[in-house]
Amino acid sequence: MLSKRLFFSNNLIEHSKRGSILEKEEEFTLINDWRDNRTPKSLQKILNSYLRLAVSYARKYSSYGLPIDDLIHEGVLGIMHALDKFDTTKDFRLSTYASWWIRASIQDYILKNWSVVRTGSTASQKALFFNLKKIKQQINDVSREFMGQKELDKVSNMLNVKSIEVQNMESRLTGGDLHLNQKVDNETENDLMGLLADERQNPEETYEDLNDKKIKKDFINQAIERLNDREKTIIRLRKFREKSITLDELGQQLRISKERVRQIETKALEKLKKSLLEISQQNKEFFV
Repeated sequence: MLSKRLFFSNNLIEHSKRGSILEKEEEFTLINDWRDNRTPKSLQKILNSYLRLAVSYARKYSSYGLPIDDLIHEGVLGIMHALDKFDTTKDFRLSTYASWWIRASIQDYILKNWSVVRTGSTASQKALFFNLKKIKQQINDVSREFMGQKELDKVSNMLNVKSIEVQNMESRLTGGDLHLNQKVDNETENDLMGLLADERQNPEETYEDLNDKKIKKDFINQAIERLNDREKTIIRLRKFREKSITLDELGQQLRISKERVRQIETKALEKLKKSLLEISQQNKEFFV
């Protein structure tokens, strides 16, 4: 059974700067001691050494809006998973193997927290979520802030997903407004203002939109009421505040470890998703 107890100070980034790099022989001795004897000091020394790797990956994914301490914590859990599967007889360093587990652990955490009702978890969707920005930089005209149909089709073929999925993901990840005086292309003087149609909602559509939002809010409130008091506190403070509280802060407030907070949060989110679908009798796309 993988130990979940972490021994770091509150400031993980500062703590990562103090860990010394292990020599190969010492690293293998510590890994074997942890795996065979579950010696806490050996685990601590390994994690101290590799915390900087978790911090490095957490920073790469910090643009997704989640607290960096939580991302680092997930990265550390990735290291711990790697420790239990690492084979010292193959004679390569833990860093090579642990990097994949750190990245996977952080990515899974981001996907689980991207929305209350998860929108998908296939390999192609995960690749689209995390690689779209990099691919856009490679194939897109640098003078343009958005992809045209040609670029959408190219990304679609590269990642084996539908073009509309690429377009929807780009809209979600970008989240910004286009300037109305932005040029449509480099060959004409046309701007986006000239292409706009009057798409304002009529009174009936406005009422329907507001009514849908009220219905969704009622469903969510009913689903939250099915949680126990501690689950309600954690979900409300972590998911329904403009600025999310960190696992560490919430752990101190509730007088439990931040790992225990994470476990309760994960379980509560699954209960919340299930309750939402049961109460609403809708599919999960209704809540996206």
